[in-house]
Amino acid sequence: MKKVIILIISSVMLFASAKIELFEKLFTTLFHKPVVYVLTNNDDIKYSTSKVLKIVNDCNEADIVIGDIDQNCKKPRFLLDYYQFKKDKNAIGAFYWRKGRPQLRLRKDMIDKYHLYISKDFEDFLE
Repeated sequence: MKKVIILIISSVMLFASAKIELFEKLFTTLFHKPVVYVLTNNDDIKYSTSKVLKIVNDCNEADIVIGDIDQNCKKPRFLLDYYQFKKDKNAIGAFYWRKGRPQLRLRKDMIDKYHLYISKDFEDFLE
């Protein structure tokens, strides 16, 4: 039983770490900044030890909002749920799991609206 619990905890930590690495690369590319200020309520991101993603508590300090935060923040929004992404047409993108696989989607029109840059590494995820 201990082995199963250790395996589950290790898997969760590995996926959280991979998600943070993806966000670091994506957001530094989008914003052309070495450090990106993030407003979020997602615990994986909030408690990560990332040197690239800096957590802030105020919309005015943030470059991007990650997740579903009930604020009237006019910053680019990146979601962590497929259904929220489909509903919120102002979101620049989303990262979520579907059928056991990670999915990344980016909206070109919203990226253009906020004057963000997308590299060739992420062009396959544009819609």
